[in-house]
Amino acid sequence: MSFTAVVSGETAITARGPVREAAERVLGRLWIDQVPVRLASEDPALWPSAATAAVEGRPLCWPGQPGPGRAALDRAGELLADARAAGLTEVALLGRGAPARAAELIARACGPGSRRPADAGAPPLTVLDGPEPGPVLRIGDDRDRLARTAVVVTGDDPGTEALRRVFLGMLADAGLSPAEIARRVVTVAAPGTVPAKLAAEAGHPVVEAPAPTAFGALSPYALVPAAFAGADPSLLLDEATRVLPALTRPENNPGLVLGAILGGAARAGRRTVVLGGYSAALPGLADWAAQLLAEASGGRILPVVQGGGLPVAPGDDLFLLTLDGRPHQDDATVSGPAAGQLVVWEYAAAVAAYLLDRDPMAPPGRAAPLTVDDGTGDPVLSDGDPGRSVEVHTADPAFTGAPDLGALLAALTDAVGPDEHLALVAYLDPDEAGGQGAQIRRLAALLAARCRRPVTVGWGARRPAGGDDRPDAGVYLQVTGNADRDVPVPGRHHRLGMLQLARALGDARAARSDGRPVVRLHLQNRWAGLARLLDSARGG
Repeated sequence: MSFTAVVSGETAITARGPVREAAERVLGRLWIDQVPVRLASEDPALWPSAATAAVEGRPLCWPGQPGPGRAALDRAGELLADARAAGLTEVALLGRGAPARAAELIARACGPGSRRPADAGAPPLTVLDGPEPGPVLRIGDDRDRLARTAVVVTGDDPGTEALRRVFLGMLADAGLSPAEIARRVVTVAAPGTVPAKLAAEAGHPVVEAPAPTAFGALSPYALVPAAFAGADPSLLLDEATRVLPALTRPENNPGLVLGAILGGAARAGRRTVVLGGYSAALPGLADWAAQLLAEASGGRILPVVQGGGLPVAPGDDLFLLTLDGRPHQDDATVSGPAAGQLVVWEYAAAVAAYLLDRDPMAPPGRAAPLTVDDGTGDPVLSDGDPGRSVEVHTADPAFTGAPDLGALLAALTDAVGPDEHLALVAYLDPDEAGGQGAQIRRLAALLAARCRRPVTVGWGARRPAGGDDRPDAGVYLQVTGNADRDVPVPGRHHRLGMLQLARALGDARAARSDGRPVVRLHLQNRWAGLARLLDSARGG
């Protein structure tokens, strides 16, 4: 079967078979509508949110544009020099969404993390995108690590604010003066927003940025924390700028073609894109791209990261897009250096959103309201010994009669229809070594093998709970658990673990109100509960 390749510099896009045909059917519309030129000129008429922001005089983060990041370089450089003088070499990034994942990717690909041996200990940048106590405790318990950690705040949500309060309290408890803390805590925010005001009240430095959107890999939201972690933002921006001319032409445009592949496939019924074949040089690329596509498309594209042996059976509603893959065998491939990929993927996500009539410039979705009750009442099943059991919470009649975990998981995977998916969202510690990341990944693989349908994996506030605009698109499985140790939030009457559980309960209510089957598994003991879950998923 033939394939088509588009190469621009070191960035290459290929497509074959039905995916190529779907892309070719929409390319003509994109050329007629002058989408390449309109994106390059930041035409506010492309989307309602952009038009509203233009009328209000409020700059937004546009896809693949290095201007906002370059404008912040001088201010970021001054703050970075102060941080290095204070011995700060690690970063705790308090933020969420695609820009936070981009910062992690840039730090790994372009900073000292790209040259660190596997056993070198903590990475220079740690993303904290939800109120999970585990990652916070690993930093706070290690006084030497805390002493060399800068805090960059990019989020504007209750979870980020709670984390900011916790870190300010930990730094004060370590004996630092307000002036010393001010050298360690940097906020990236649009002028006049709540985070900017809180930073100003505390005397903490602020790096101004456009209002956040799904885009922002080249904005201060990603570049400032990556720079604090050792990446060179000016070099990255120079490399990205060299890619831009290829994105303004109607032909041989890698971003336009990738967007046509993603949007055209979704329009043709292939709305699930399986991201696999990871490039060893760009760890984290698939996670960032998945987050970007989910946010920019408003759920019309369902990305599945095929990591850790996660099996995905072939289907007419999905296609395989590999990173540095096999052009003659895979449905589509993308390859190229970090800067080129950041630009091309953001541009492609915008093009796909245009084809799917979605507004990718809309403000990030707000999480469901916090609650202390998910509406299911007492658990319908408690499997295991007291203090180590797995509690099952659900109001769906298809699952309430299960006698044990094995039967429940069988009913759960059987409920995933031939054109549906299973959304697994864990409100636990995502760290692969110190947390539950590896166990959740194995659970996802076992469930995917049983239902032979895609399984998405999310962590707390990392992705919207519903994830798509089709109430019948799948089954929603939550995993919550008691924390061995919790962290009080200074100035508030709650702890991080309590806030995380309240977020999970609110998300469960929201998903159920959208018509999705919802099951919540609560682990009285995380490690014992996950071991029991894995054994049940294997059929034990």
